[in-house]
Amino acid sequence: MSKKKKDWKPEKERLLRLEREERRKEYRRHDCITIDKIPTWRDEMNDKEDGKEPAGEKEGGGGGGGLSGKVSLYKGDITILELDAIVNAANSSLLGGGGVDGCIHKAAGSCLYDECHTLNGCETGNAKITCGYDLPAKYVIHTVGPVARGHVGTTETNDLTSCYQNSLRLMKEHGLSTVAFPCISTGIYGFPNEPAADIALKTVKSWIGDNPDKITRVIFCVFLETDFAIYKKKMSLLFQDFDMEVTEEQPKGVTSPESRSGEESEDINRDNKETGDEEDDGDGDDAERNADVEMESQTQDEPLSEELKEVKDEENSESQDKDEDSITDNNKGEDKSNDDQDPGGEKAEEEQLAAKTDEEDTGTSTVEMEDDIMNPETTATNTSNGEEMKPQMGSSEEPLSIPTDSIQPKDPVEKKE
Repeated sequence: MSKKKKDWKPEKERLLRLEREERRKEYRRHDCITIDKIPTWRDEMNDKEDGKEPAGEKEGGGGGGGLSGKVSLYKGDITILELDAIVNAANSSLLGGGGVDGCIHKAAGSCLYDECHTLNGCETGNAKITCGYDLPAKYVIHTVGPVARGHVGTTETNDLTSCYQNSLRLMKEHGLSTVAFPCISTGIYGFPNEPAADIALKTVKSWIGDNPDKITRVIFCVFLETDFAIYKKKMSLLFQDFDMEVTEEQPKGVTSPESRSGEESEDINRDNKETGDEEDDGDGDDAERNADVEMESQTQDEPLSEELKEVKDEENSESQDKDEDSITDNNKGEDKSNDDQDPGGEKAEEEQLAAKTDEEDTGTSTVEMEDDIMNPETTATNTSNGEEMKPQMGSSEEPLSIPTDSIQPKDPVEKKE
């Protein structure tokens, strides 16, 4: 743009009517970077796995489907990107400042300042759009991020989220499809880099998911190595849906992983048949398969299962009877062992009583006592001598338990007197 052109309105109308090639002739810098030089995140990941050069360095590189095919990570100067729009991390006056804001105003020329002066500033979280003027970008979207100063609360988080949402909304309203975002509020505004990157990536990802046909590319443009490392790490986690379009809508001639695995297994079986591998192990496999079929048929045969059930019930009843018999035998064995340990407790007691009576007895044996009882004369003689026969109590012999008065006759005693 010529330095003599001071009126921003006609200049804006003229520039917006120009085709891309015509505008390129008026760029202040001729080292601008076109969209096809910036690889998508999908291209970078695929090329990294294959060990190839990044897609952006190839002729016509870039592109791809899914979320990962619509985002890019770029480290460098945002003012040299040839896109539909770049986003400016502006202050509330929109009249320029430090950092990214000052660089964009300087590269765009005085007309950008003049147009921004007519916008009457901008509130935190909102966004406004102007022409790009001398920039390779067709438009500049100005958004005001929150001042965090190291403190991130609900208000700061919501305001920064609104910055990305309102900027994308303006893109949609103006029919723009490519845009680059700087790290909003992470400079002198003091928003921490980690949470700022989280908000930027998640908000953009959500918006692309809701408007997949409204956007071609969103570039996260960072300037510091710290931000580049943070974005690279987080994007590898958030943008992994390389095959999103394939899974949502299956193109003709493309098979799913499940069908491919089935086809591969069929090919392997076919190759085994041709090489004769299946003939070596066929007999063992058939035998195992037949055994499995027989077992399955037996378990599913209802009459056979009932017979097995009856046999099982009989076995259970017999086992219960055996258990009861064993319990009875054990009880008997315990009784017998008790008898062996204490053989005839009553007999032992009788032996003790008999020994005691032997000590008290004056020499008369049990046999003699029985004879005296049976012979009345002997009994009388003993009585006449003043000896009174006392029956032994507690003895187990029945004759001793008979009272003396009932046995001895009284007549012999009277005759002697």
